[in-house]
Amino acid sequence: MGRELQKKRRKDFIMDKDYLNILILGHTSFGIRRLRIKKETFKILIYLLVFFQLAVTFFFCDYIQVKKKTFLLNQLRQEAQIQKSQIQLFSTKIEELEKNLSKLKDFDRRIRIIANLERGHETISFIGMGGPTSSVIQGKPKEEPKGSE
Repeated sequence: MGRELQKKRRKDFIMDKDYLNILILGHTSFGIRRLRIKKETFKILIYLLVFFQLAVTFFFCDYIQVKKKTFLLNQLRQEAQIQKSQIQLFSTKIEELEKNLSKLKDFDRRIRIIANLERGHETISFIGMGGPTSSVIQGKPKEEPKGSE
């Protein structure tokens, strides 16, 4: 029987190499608990835990990126709305200026009519241009160009 006991111990020892033994110490009423896990199962659990940790980290980083982009998008939308309202205000002011300008042109035309400055389109184009006055031109006879015929 001594040999059989040694074989059994060798077998338990060989089998213990394939397992991880975890002793859980608790309160005195629970005693000591022994947990045996195969090494292969433990390795698989570690790999799954690492994979899960990497996946959680990836999704967390992606979530943060999406939140940043959402914040920036909302900020840009708000800026676009402000600019749109400013453009509408500017457009309204331009329309008012155009109305005022047309009123000023009409007022200027009326003043010219009252002052008898407007005689036609020909006169308006020559106002303020240099040259001899009409009285000087009337005193001298006109010379016609020779090369025109």
